[in-house]
Amino acid sequence: TRAQIHMLLNYPPDSAGRIMSPNYVMVRRYATVGEALEAVRRSPLKREGIAVVFITDATRRYEGFVRLTDLVKADPDTPVSELIEGADVRVAASDAATAAARLLQRLDLPAVPVVDRENRLVGAVTFDDAMDILEEESSETMYQKAGVAPVGQGADVVRSERLTCGSILYPVRVRIFFLLITLAGGLAVGRIIEHFESVITSVTAAAVFIPMIMDMGGNVGTQSTTIFARGLALGHIDLSRFLRHLWWETRVGMMLGLILGVVGGAIAYVWQGAPNGLPELGIAVGVSLFISSTLACFLGFLMPWALLKLGLDHAAGADPFLTTLKDFTSLTIYFFLVVFLLGLSG
Repeated sequence: TRAQIHMLLNYPPDSAGRIMSPNYVMVRRYATVGEALEAVRRSPLKREGIAVVFITDATRRYEGFVRLTDLVKADPDTPVSELIEGADVRVAASDAATAAARLLQRLDLPAVPVVDRENRLVGAVTFDDAMDILEEESSETMYQKAGVAPVGQGADVVRSERLTCGSILYPVRVRIFFLLITLAGGLAVGRIIEHFESVITSVTAAAVFIPMIMDMGGNVGTQSTTIFARGLALGHIDLSRFLRHLWWETRVGMMLGLILGVVGGAIAYVWQGAPNGLPELGIAVGVSLFISSTLACFLGFLMPWALLKLGLDHAAGADPFLTTLKDFTSLTIYFFLVVFLLGLSG
C-alpha cells in the first residue's frame, strides 16, 4: 500500500528497514498453535512464502518466532509460547541491510525479523531478499578487486552499465591508474631479467620455465584474493580472527606449492634438466613453485586486509597489484635458486 511504501522510504538507503517486507504473519504469545495456523491460512501471502510465524506481546514487541513445520506437527491446543525460538534473533530497522542478510545466512533462517527502536516488529527480511543483497555486494567487491572501481565509491559507480555503456572516458579513467602501476611493475620485472641475462645466456634451459614460474604465482595469488573478497562479502571471514584465516590460507598455499613443486620440478628435470646435464634445474623449479605459491596465498589474504586496516578500499586493484608483485618476487626467487644450485655467478 501507499502507507507501507512511504514507511519503507523513511528508512536510510541500504538499511534493513528500506529493503524489508512489511508483510508477514504474526500472532500474540498467548495464541495457540491452531490460531497461528489459522493466521497463516488467512494471510494474503503465498503459502510457499510463509516459513515462520513471528510472536509478539500485546504491544507488538518482538519475542521470537515459530517455524511453520513445528506448528504443523504440534497439537492445535498447544500455546505457541512453548514453541518459541530465536528471541535474540532480530535486526534493527536502521541496521545495514548486509548485516541482516549475513545474520540470516549464518543462522540458516528463512526470514529475520526487523524491529524499531522500541523492539516492536515492523517487518521481515526474507531469504530471497538476503541473497539479492549478498549477490550485489559480492559483485561490487569483485569489480573493485579487479581494479575497475574507484577507491571509496559505492555500488552506484561499480555497476556494469557504467563500465560497458555511456561515455568511454569513465572506464578508461577508472582502470588506467591500476594499469599504470602494473606497467611500472612490468618494467621492474624486465630489469630483473636484464640483471640475470648472463644466467640465461649460460643456461638457456632455465629460460624455458620463466613463464610457468611467473604465471603460477600470479594465478595462486588471484585465487586467494578472490576467496578473501567473497568470504568477506558473505560474512565467512571474521576480521577479528584474521590471523586464524591467514594461517589457514598460508597452509593451503604450502599444500598447493608442494603439489605444484613436485609436478613442475619433475617435468623440469625430465624435459630440460637431465637431457642437458642439469639435474639441479628441476630442484630450482620445484622449490621456486613451492615458495611462490605459499607466498602468493599469504599475500593474497594479507594485502587486502592491510588496505582495509589503513582505511582504504580493501579490494580496489588487488589483482593488478598482486600480479605485479608476484611476477617480481617469483622471478627473483627462481633466478637466485638457479644461480645458487648451479654454482653460477649472477
